[in-house]
Amino acid sequence: MNYNPNMRAALQAAELRQEFIDWLRADADKLVSAARLLGGDRWQDRAAYVTDAVAVGAEPEELVADLNDLHRLLTLEFADNLEAPEAHHFFLVHPDDPRADDARLCAEALERGLEVMRAHAAALVREVA
Repeated sequence: MNYNPNMRAALQAAELRQEFIDWLRADADKLVSAARLLGGDRWQDRAAYVTDAVAVGAEPEELVADLNDLHRLLTLEFADNLEAPEAHHFFLVHPDDPRADDARLCAEALERGLEVMRAHAAALVREVA
């Protein structure tokens, strides 16, 4: 089939978006564990809310604020404030702890997923225009 470039971009973005959703479902336990490691119970509950919502069919765009905040947590943005509870959790993490590597991988996956969501939205706008 011959697709125009906008259609091809939209299809590719949709495929990548679905891969992000699949990752959220498949690695939900790692994301929840990483959130607990770097943020405690409150962040664990927030990550569980996101992964549970995706598991029952919520669209990631409905959860973008939570996904952005989880990404900020896992990239240690909240650890800059030494008074923040997230900084306390970060200081307790041993660099050789395998959960620290899982947290890094989750941060990278969230970053890619958030970029894909933006690209998907932009591709849909171009396709409609």
